[in-house]
Amino acid sequence: MNSYDDLKKQQDFLDEIASYKYIEDDGCLLLEPFCVYLSACFNFDGIPEKSPQPVDIYMLLVNMIRERFVADSERHYIYYKRIIDWSPALAFVYPEKKATCVHLAALVQISHDWIYDIGHILMQIPEPDSPTKYFDWVKEEWVAVYGFINGYHNAFYSFQKEFDRKGIQDKGFSLFEALHLSRYKKIDFDAATELLKTRHESYMAALSRVEQAILDGYFLEAITLQESLISNCLFNYLVNIGTVLDNPSFNRLLKAISKSAVNLDESTILLFKKLDAWRIDRNKSMHGFITATSDSMNQSRQSFERLAETTAKDGKYFCNSVVLWYELECVNFIPHQFQSKIAVH
Repeated sequence: MNSYDDLKKQQDFLDEIASYKYIEDDGCLLLEPFCVYLSACFNFDGIPEKSPQPVDIYMLLVNMIRERFVADSERHYIYYKRIIDWSPALAFVYPEKKATCVHLAALVQISHDWIYDIGHILMQIPEPDSPTKYFDWVKEEWVAVYGFINGYHNAFYSFQKEFDRKGIQDKGFSLFEALHLSRYKKIDFDAATELLKTRHESYMAALSRVEQAILDGYFLEAITLQESLISNCLFNYLVNIGTVLDNPSFNRLLKAISKSAVNLDESTILLFKKLDAWRIDRNKSMHGFITATSDSMNQSRQSFERLAETTAKDGKYFCNSVVLWYELECVNFIPHQFQSKIAVH
């Protein structure tokens, strides 16, 4: 039976793996610690005989980069940082007193092959007869190894998606959404990017026209444009997560979002609650003046104009908020997390 101290050490190691920082803030992978930690995971799982040597894992990726890219370009993908506070205690991780940094641009192109070959080349695990996920050689009962590799997979894709998200305004589209759209519509990737660029331009034009309509006092025009833009965002989101509605009203779109959207955080839930309240003000603004009685026409007109102005200015905020929300979500139209094969009872 393991002692309390042994169990504590095991839990500490698993916690360390769970919080491991795979991708640095500058978008690079520190190669030496990755290789050492992966080997340590095999030891933790009681299968040290299956573990490739850290130097072999290291050289597998370095050689891939050298073979895939021309020699002159290698320095763009691999660079080295001196360990300023190096001591003999760090020799098992950084024997050369420097860290090897692999740039995200290289990982995007060869990461899958590298992880795949760790299992099928270095460990000589037979390749599957049919295509499967690239690290399917990792058994889920290898708790530490699976946690480490799956953690790398999730961190790698999360970093890519965050990088993609930050570039949407400059590019006019999300790379992940474009990939999803090309698969959904069965069109090539370039055609998908053009469709998304066109949509982005129409959004920007609508926001600009909303701004001008408010400045000119054309509040009903602004509100109409706002509803159209917001509805388009909501409709596109629903289609991309597999919920299709025929000619939905604004109200139906909002209800469908609340039912279909998953893992909404509190701020997003609050946003849509406020948006639903704005929808009611929108209805009052669009229809209130028409229903005013002739005896109180002047007073009704003033009240109507105040409500229309307020609703239009609030709508500007909701347009920007919904577009921002959509840009946060669209990179996730292609999920990156794999379902566990182990049944949960």
